[in-house]
Amino acid sequence: MATPRFSVIMPLHNKAPHVGAAIESVLAQNLSPHELIVIDDCSTDGSRDIVAAMNDPRIRLLDRNVPGPGGYAARNLGIREASGDWIAFLDADDIWYENHLAVLAEAIAQAPNADAAATRFDHVFDTHRQPQRIARSLHLDGVLNFRQFLEAWLEVRECPLWTGAVAFRRNLLITAGLFPEGRAVRGGDKDLWLRAMRASRLIYAPIVTAAFSRDSQNKVSKSTNTLLLPCLVETAHHMMTDATPVERRLLRRLINQEIAYYARYSMKSDEQIHIPLRDIAMPEGFGTMAIVAMARWVPAGLRKSGYRLTQHMRTRRLATR
Repeated sequence: MATPRFSVIMPLHNKAPHVGAAIESVLAQNLSPHELIVIDDCSTDGSRDIVAAMNDPRIRLLDRNVPGPGGYAARNLGIREASGDWIAFLDADDIWYENHLAVLAEAIAQAPNADAAATRFDHVFDTHRQPQRIARSLHLDGVLNFRQFLEAWLEVRECPLWTGAVAFRRNLLITAGLFPEGRAVRGGDKDLWLRAMRASRLIYAPIVTAAFSRDSQNKVSKSTNTLLLPCLVETAHHMMTDATPVERRLLRRLINQEIAYYARYSMKSDEQIHIPLRDIAMPEGFGTMAIVAMARWVPAGLRKSGYRLTQHMRTRRLATR
Protein backbone atom coordinates (compact mmCIF):
# COMPACT_ATOMS: atom_id res chain seq x y z
CA MET A 1 0.00 0.00 0.00
CA ALA A 2 1.32 3.46 -0.91
CA THR A 3 2.32 5.81 1.89
CA PRO A 4 -0.45 8.37 2.52
CA ARG A 5 0.15 11.86 1.20
CA PHE A 6 -0.92 14.03 4.12
CA SER A 7 -2.20 17.52 3.42
CA VAL A 8 -2.11 19.32 6.77
CA ILE A 9 -4.76 22.00 7.32
CA MET A 10 -4.11 24.82 9.82
CA PRO A 11 -6.62 27.67 10.31
CA LEU A 12 -5.05 30.83 11.69
CA HIS A 13 -6.58 33.76 13.54
CA ASN A 14 -4.46 35.86 15.92
CA LYS A 15 -2.11 33.16 17.20
CA ALA A 16 1.20 35.02 16.96
CA PRO A 17 2.67 33.58 20.20
CA HIS A 18 1.99 30.01 19.09
CA VAL A 19 1.87 29.59 15.31
CA GLY A 20 5.63 29.35 14.78
CA ALA A 21 5.99 26.37 17.11
CA ALA A 22 2.90 24.70 15.63
CA ILE A 23 4.27 24.96 12.09
CA GLU A 24 7.73 23.79 13.12
CA SER A 25 6.18 20.70 14.69
CA VAL A 26 4.56 19.89 11.32
CA LEU A 27 7.69 20.47 9.27
CA ALA A 28 9.83 18.42 11.68
CA GLN A 29 7.80 15.23 11.23
CA ASN A 30 9.71 11.98 10.70
CA LEU A 31 7.29 11.38 7.82
CA SER A 32 7.22 14.65 5.93
CA PRO A 33 3.80 16.08 5.08
CA HIS A 34 2.88 16.42 1.42
CA GLU A 35 1.91 20.04 2.14
CA LEU A 36 0.92 22.38 4.96
CA ILE A 37 -1.96 24.67 4.06
CA VAL A 38 -2.30 27.63 6.44
CA ILE A 39 -5.51 29.62 6.02
CA ASP A 40 -5.40 33.07 7.56
CA ASP A 41 -8.74 34.31 8.90
CA CYS A 42 -8.01 38.07 8.93
CA SER A 43 -5.34 38.01 11.64
CA THR A 44 -4.44 41.41 13.08
CA ASP A 45 -1.59 40.48 15.45
CA GLY A 46 1.16 39.67 12.95
CA SER A 47 0.34 35.94 12.76
CA ARG A 48 0.16 35.97 8.98
CA ASP A 49 3.51 37.74 8.67
CA ILE A 50 5.16 35.01 10.75
CA VAL A 51 3.91 32.35 8.35
CA ALA A 52 4.74 34.37 5.23
CA ALA A 53 8.35 34.72 6.41
CA MET A 54 8.84 30.95 6.66
CA ASN A 55 10.82 29.72 3.68
CA ASP A 56 9.64 26.17 3.10
CA PRO A 57 8.13 24.94 -0.18
CA ARG A 58 5.69 22.70 1.67
CA ILE A 59 3.86 25.72 3.13
CA ARG A 60 0.91 27.18 1.24
CA LEU A 61 -0.59 30.35 2.71
CA LEU A 62 -4.19 31.16 1.81
CA ASP A 63 -6.29 34.13 2.89
CA ARG A 64 -9.93 34.65 3.73
CA ASN A 65 -11.62 38.06 3.85
CA VAL A 66 -14.02 37.29 6.71
CA PRO A 67 -13.03 35.45 9.91
CA GLY A 68 -15.13 32.34 10.44
CA PRO A 69 -16.19 31.18 13.92
CA GLY A 70 -14.32 28.09 15.04
CA GLY A 71 -12.13 28.06 11.93
CA TYR A 72 -14.66 25.84 10.12
CA ALA A 73 -14.79 27.84 6.90
CA ALA A 74 -11.00 28.08 6.85
CA ARG A 75 -10.63 24.32 7.26
CA ASN A 76 -13.17 23.73 4.50
CA LEU A 77 -11.21 25.99 2.15
CA GLY A 78 -8.04 24.08 3.00
CA ILE A 79 -9.69 20.72 2.31
CA ARG A 80 -10.99 21.90 -1.05
CA GLU A 81 -7.55 23.23 -2.03
CA ALA A 82 -5.62 20.17 -0.78
CA SER A 83 -3.85 17.87 -3.24
CA GLY A 84 -3.08 15.06 -0.78
CA ASP A 85 -5.23 11.95 -0.47
CA TRP A 86 -5.38 12.18 3.35
CA ILE A 87 -6.19 15.27 5.43
CA ALA A 88 -4.69 15.90 8.86
CA PHE A 89 -5.47 18.93 11.01
CA LEU A 90 -3.52 21.01 13.50
CA ASP A 91 -4.65 24.27 15.05
CA ALA A 92 -2.14 27.10 15.26
CA ASP A 93 -1.73 26.81 19.04
CA ASP A 94 -1.21 23.04 19.27
CA ILE A 95 1.78 20.78 18.74
CA TRP A 96 2.57 17.46 17.10
CA TYR A 97 5.33 15.22 18.38
CA GLU A 98 7.75 14.24 15.62
CA ASN A 99 6.25 10.75 15.14
CA HIS A 100 2.63 11.87 14.65
CA LEU A 101 2.26 11.40 10.89
CA ALA A 102 4.43 8.27 10.91
CA VAL A 103 2.17 6.64 13.52
CA LEU A 104 -0.92 7.57 11.51
CA ALA A 105 0.62 6.16 8.33
CA GLU A 106 1.52 2.90 10.05
CA ALA A 107 -2.01 2.55 11.39
CA ILE A 108 -3.48 3.22 7.95
CA ALA A 109 -1.23 0.56 6.43
CA GLN A 110 -2.54 -1.97 8.96
CA ALA A 111 -6.18 -1.19 8.12
CA PRO A 112 -6.56 -0.48 4.39
CA ASN A 113 -10.37 -0.62 4.73
CA ALA A 114 -10.39 2.29 7.19
CA ASP A 115 -11.00 5.83 5.95
CA ALA A 116 -10.16 7.47 9.28
CA ALA A 117 -7.21 7.20 11.64
CA ALA A 118 -6.46 8.73 15.02
CA THR A 119 -3.90 8.75 17.80
CA ARG A 120 -3.98 9.58 21.48
CA PHE A 121 -3.02 13.05 22.73
CA ASP A 122 -2.18 15.03 25.86
CA HIS A 123 -4.34 17.81 27.31
CA VAL A 124 -1.85 20.56 28.21
CA PHE A 125 -2.85 23.15 30.80
CA ASP A 126 -0.76 25.97 32.26
CA THR A 127 -0.24 23.98 35.45
CA HIS A 128 -0.31 20.34 34.35
CA ARG A 129 -0.98 17.88 31.56
CA GLN A 130 -3.07 14.75 31.35
CA PRO A 131 -3.47 12.10 28.64
CA GLN A 132 -6.71 11.69 26.73
CA ARG A 133 -9.15 9.33 28.42
CA ILE A 134 -9.94 6.50 26.05
CA ALA A 135 -12.43 3.65 26.02
CA ARG A 136 -11.33 0.08 26.61
CA SER A 137 -11.86 -0.81 22.95
CA LEU A 138 -9.38 1.88 21.87
CA HIS A 139 -6.59 0.24 23.85
CA LEU A 140 -6.78 -2.70 21.45
CA ASP A 141 -5.33 -0.84 18.46
CA GLY A 142 -8.16 -2.14 16.31
CA VAL A 143 -10.67 -0.98 13.71
CA LEU A 144 -13.97 0.49 14.92
CA ASN A 145 -17.23 0.62 12.98
CA PHE A 146 -19.91 3.26 13.59
CA ARG A 147 -21.57 1.37 16.46
CA GLN A 148 -18.25 0.78 18.20
CA PHE A 149 -17.29 4.41 17.69
CA LEU A 150 -20.49 5.54 19.44
CA GLU A 151 -19.93 3.05 22.26
CA ALA A 152 -16.38 4.35 22.80
CA TRP A 153 -17.71 7.93 22.87
CA LEU A 154 -20.36 7.11 25.45
CA GLU A 155 -18.07 5.01 27.65
CA VAL A 156 -15.76 7.90 28.60
CA ARG A 157 -18.30 10.67 27.96
CA GLU A 158 -16.12 12.48 25.44
CA CYS A 159 -15.52 12.16 21.72
CA PRO A 160 -12.77 9.65 20.87
CA LEU A 161 -11.46 12.05 18.21
CA TRP A 162 -9.73 15.39 18.66
CA THR A 163 -9.14 17.46 15.56
CA GLY A 164 -5.38 17.72 16.07
CA ALA A 165 -4.93 13.94 16.29
CA VAL A 166 -7.03 12.64 13.38
CA ALA A 167 -6.64 12.03 9.67
CA PHE A 168 -9.38 11.33 7.12
CA ARG A 169 -9.37 10.44 3.47
CA ARG A 170 -10.06 13.69 1.65
CA ASN A 171 -12.91 12.26 -0.41
CA LEU A 172 -14.70 11.04 2.73
CA LEU A 173 -14.68 14.53 4.26
CA ILE A 174 -16.08 16.02 1.07
CA THR A 175 -18.76 13.34 0.81
CA ALA A 176 -19.69 13.84 4.49
CA GLY A 177 -20.31 17.54 3.87
CA LEU A 178 -17.24 19.14 5.49
CA PHE A 179 -17.33 21.30 8.63
CA PRO A 180 -20.64 23.04 9.42
CA GLU A 181 -19.58 26.59 8.59
CA GLY A 182 -22.41 29.02 9.21
CA ARG A 183 -24.22 26.48 11.39
CA ALA A 184 -22.07 26.41 14.52
CA VAL A 185 -19.59 28.52 16.49
CA ARG A 186 -18.39 25.53 18.52
CA GLY A 187 -18.83 21.76 18.46
CA GLY A 188 -18.67 21.61 14.67
CA ASP A 189 -15.73 19.22 14.74
CA LYS A 190 -17.72 16.54 16.55
CA ASP A 191 -20.60 17.04 14.13
CA LEU A 192 -18.34 16.28 11.17
CA TRP A 193 -16.72 13.28 12.87
CA LEU A 194 -20.18 11.84 13.54
CA ARG A 195 -21.22 12.27 9.89
CA ALA A 196 -17.95 10.91 8.53
CA MET A 197 -17.87 7.87 10.82
CA ARG A 198 -21.37 6.87 9.70
CA ALA A 199 -19.81 5.88 6.37
CA SER A 200 -16.36 4.82 7.53
CA ARG A 201 -14.23 2.76 9.85
CA LEU A 202 -11.66 4.14 12.28
CA ILE A 203 -8.20 2.75 13.00
CA TYR A 204 -7.00 4.01 16.37
CA ALA A 205 -3.36 3.94 17.51
CA PRO A 206 -3.28 4.36 21.32
CA ILE A 207 0.04 6.26 21.20
CA VAL A 208 0.34 9.86 22.41
CA THR A 209 1.59 11.90 19.44
CA ALA A 210 0.10 15.38 19.94
CA ALA A 211 -0.45 18.09 22.55
CA PHE A 212 -3.79 19.90 22.86
CA SER A 213 -3.18 23.33 24.42
CA ARG A 214 -6.08 24.17 26.74
CA ASP A 215 -4.94 27.56 28.05
CA SER A 216 -3.43 29.25 25.00
CA GLN A 217 -4.27 32.72 23.70
CA ASN A 218 -7.55 33.39 21.89
CA LYS A 219 -9.21 29.99 22.50
CA VAL A 220 -12.57 29.60 20.75
CA SER A 221 -13.85 27.43 23.61
CA LYS A 222 -13.25 30.32 26.03
CA SER A 223 -14.87 32.99 23.88
CA THR A 224 -18.11 31.13 23.07
CA ASN A 225 -20.91 29.79 25.25
CA THR A 226 -22.98 26.61 25.52
CA LEU A 227 -26.39 28.28 25.59
CA LEU A 228 -27.62 26.92 22.27
CA LEU A 229 -28.35 23.40 21.09
CA PRO A 230 -25.17 21.38 20.38
CA CYS A 231 -24.55 21.26 16.66
CA LEU A 232 -24.49 17.47 16.42
CA VAL A 233 -27.95 17.00 17.95
CA GLU A 234 -29.74 17.83 14.70
CA THR A 235 -27.40 15.49 12.83
CA ALA A 236 -27.94 12.64 15.28
CA HIS A 237 -31.73 13.02 15.16
CA HIS A 238 -31.58 12.86 11.38
CA MET A 239 -29.40 9.74 11.46
CA MET A 240 -31.95 7.86 13.55
CA THR A 241 -34.40 7.69 10.65
CA ASP A 242 -32.44 4.90 8.94
CA ALA A 243 -30.25 3.61 11.79
CA THR A 244 -30.36 0.11 13.21
CA PRO A 245 -32.18 -0.33 16.55
CA VAL A 246 -28.84 -0.51 18.39
CA GLU A 247 -27.54 2.60 16.64
CA ARG A 248 -30.76 4.49 17.43
CA ARG A 249 -30.37 3.73 21.13
CA LEU A 250 -26.74 4.85 21.08
CA LEU A 251 -27.60 8.02 19.16
CA ARG A 252 -30.32 8.88 21.69
CA ARG A 253 -27.80 8.47 24.50
CA LEU A 254 -25.30 10.64 22.64
CA ILE A 255 -27.87 13.38 22.09
CA ASN A 256 -28.74 13.44 25.77
CA GLN A 257 -25.12 13.32 26.85
CA GLU A 258 -24.14 16.31 24.71
CA ILE A 259 -27.20 18.35 25.74
CA ALA A 260 -26.53 17.59 29.42
CA TYR A 261 -22.90 18.63 28.98
CA TYR A 262 -23.95 22.00 27.54
CA ALA A 263 -26.58 22.46 30.25
CA ARG A 264 -24.13 21.75 33.08
CA TYR A 265 -21.53 24.08 31.64
CA SER A 266 -24.11 26.84 31.15
CA MET A 267 -24.82 26.82 34.89
CA LYS A 268 -21.93 29.23 35.41
CA SER A 269 -23.40 31.78 32.99
CA ASP A 270 -25.58 34.76 33.87
CA GLU A 271 -27.72 33.95 30.85
CA GLN A 272 -30.20 31.12 30.48
CA ILE A 273 -29.77 28.38 27.91
CA HIS A 274 -32.03 28.15 24.87
CA ILE A 275 -32.20 24.39 24.37
CA PRO A 276 -35.76 23.21 23.69
CA LEU A 277 -36.91 20.26 25.77
CA ARG A 278 -38.31 18.67 22.62
CA ASP A 279 -34.76 18.01 21.37
CA ILE A 280 -34.03 15.69 24.28
CA ALA A 281 -34.18 12.07 23.12
CA MET A 282 -36.70 9.91 24.96
CA PRO A 283 -37.20 7.54 26.70
CA GLU A 284 -33.59 7.78 27.95
CA GLY A 285 -33.67 11.53 28.50
CA PHE A 286 -35.49 12.08 31.80
CA GLY A 287 -32.28 12.90 33.67
CA THR A 288 -31.16 15.25 30.92
CA MET A 289 -34.56 16.96 30.98
CA ALA A 290 -34.12 17.70 34.69
CA ILE A 291 -30.67 19.23 34.12
CA VAL A 292 -31.93 21.39 31.24
CA ALA A 293 -34.91 22.51 33.30
CA MET A 294 -32.57 23.63 36.10
CA ALA A 295 -30.36 25.49 33.64
CA ARG A 296 -33.39 27.23 32.15
CA TRP A 297 -35.43 28.17 35.19
CA VAL A 298 -33.24 28.26 38.32
CA PRO A 299 -32.11 31.85 39.09
CA ALA A 300 -28.60 32.69 37.90
CA GLY A 301 -27.16 33.19 41.39
CA LEU A 302 -28.24 29.75 42.57
CA ARG A 303 -27.06 28.13 39.33
CA LYS A 304 -23.61 29.67 39.61
CA SER A 305 -23.25 28.77 43.28
CA GLY A 306 -24.21 25.19 42.54
CA TYR A 307 -21.75 25.05 39.64
CA ARG A 308 -18.89 26.31 41.83
CA LEU A 309 -19.72 23.78 44.54
CA THR A 310 -19.86 20.94 42.02
CA GLN A 311 -16.51 21.93 40.52
CA HIS A 312 -14.94 22.17 43.99
CA MET A 313 -16.16 18.70 44.91
CA ARG A 314 -14.93 17.31 41.60
CA THR A 315 -11.48 18.83 42.13
CA ARG A 316 -11.26 17.29 45.60
CA ARG A 317 -12.27 13.87 44.27
CA LEU A 318 -9.61 14.04 41.56
CA ALA A 319 -6.99 15.12 44.10
CA THR A 320 -7.65 12.10 46.32
CA ARG A 321 -7.43 9.51 43.54
